[in-house]
Amino acid sequence: MILRSRFPLALLLAFTLAGSLASPTQAQFARPGELPPIDAPTRAAIVDSLTAAIDSIYVLEAPAKRIVLGLRKNLEEGAYDELTDPAEFADRLFEDAQAINHDGHFRIFAMPPLNPEVVAAAQDEDPADVERERRRRRANNYGFREAKILPGGVGYVRFDEFGHGKEAFDAAAMAMNFVSNSSAVILDLRQNGGGSAAMIRFICGYFFEDNAHLINWDIRAENLTRQSYSADYVPGQRMLEQPLYILTSGQTFSAAEEFTFDMRNLERATVVGDTTGGGGHTVAGYVYAFDGFRMGIRIPYGRAYNPENNEGWEGVGVIPHIPVPADQALTVAHSEALRGLIGHEEDTEYLAALEWHLQGLQSQLEPMTISLEQMQALAGGYGPRRIILENGVLYYQREDRPRFRLEPMGADLFRVGDLEYFRLSFERDVTGAVVKLIGLYDNGRSDENVRDVS
Repeated sequence: MILRSRFPLALLLAFTLAGSLASPTQAQFARPGELPPIDAPTRAAIVDSLTAAIDSIYVLEAPAKRIVLGLRKNLEEGAYDELTDPAEFADRLFEDAQAINHDGHFRIFAMPPLNPEVVAAAQDEDPADVERERRRRRANNYGFREAKILPGGVGYVRFDEFGHGKEAFDAAAMAMNFVSNSSAVILDLRQNGGGSAAMIRFICGYFFEDNAHLINWDIRAENLTRQSYSADYVPGQRMLEQPLYILTSGQTFSAAEEFTFDMRNLERATVVGDTTGGGGHTVAGYVYAFDGFRMGIRIPYGRAYNPENNEGWEGVGVIPHIPVPADQALTVAHSEALRGLIGHEEDTEYLAALEWHLQGLQSQLEPMTISLEQMQALAGGYGPRRIILENGVLYYQREDRPRFRLEPMGADLFRVGDLEYFRLSFERDVTGAVVKLIGLYDNGRSDENVRDVS
């Protein structure tokens, strides 16, 4: 989890030498054949440098010792003697380290040497690059992709990163305040790969009245424990009573996992979806310069855990309360929210509306099909309304208005396109023949038309 960065200059070259290289991307890694070949002394120097950093910095001492021992043993036994390409050597070291101790935040990679002109340009930031990045982040609304009110008065916010900076916090505040009057809230983190710890604390602040102790971080190299708390102030209205649901997937990672982990442990949210990615360490990056190339390593240095039981989510992920495939998580969470609201609703008219929406969601989770023969029995005219069978699909149309596809919710009950407020049912006589079409509305009203006599 890249919650903060530590780039000590004592280890030769740090990522901060050039702004564009501060967080190397996959595209900046060297590919096989791009760098000059290396010999045995260089391989030994690389292993010595990387293992020294792992030994002193890696978050867990026992795995660090195993990785160091394993890589040094491989070197001594000649396992790397045939590797002369720096990029291939880096990949092999990474694979061997992961085989000893898998960690989603750990990485070893080779990069081309620094271009002095690039370094000089990075120290003097190009205003055009700054503006381009600002526009990109703004176009993505700083990660906050969607905020809306779902049927039944349930608020929904999808955000794909825990952004940083004033603009990101402003976007977060707007999204949180948009759903603050909702009866329940769903936060969608299924595409969220992480980001800023400050944003975790900020969003948590909307769901707690006082500073909540969220999590602890142990920093092994400093023999230090840091505590994290929810924000004591947030702009706008807090959501203290509304049930909260968090949607997750295997792509939910890093800071998004911490937020989910925190809210789950504090029993403030119900987690729905797939188990998260399992990245529970914060990382630092270091780069070592060699003749004609650089070797980089990303080392997890801090461990996150629940202060009550010392448990974290590294390698195991955050387990949802309601495990379902990620693509069903929103429908399931929305259904759960409506059930909770139904259980406390006393107004019969509002209760009927909630049950209407729940019935619609359940039909999506338990889809049914009807046979062609059943469809043929429904097709025909019903006064101003028509049921049309075309290419094995039923459609509804009223006079010259738009045509809507019918989706079965039961043998004689259908959803009508994307119309949330309207459904169709059919009435049969004692012989089973369809004699009437009934339009149903979410406010309890209905209207009907007798089937045309052919």
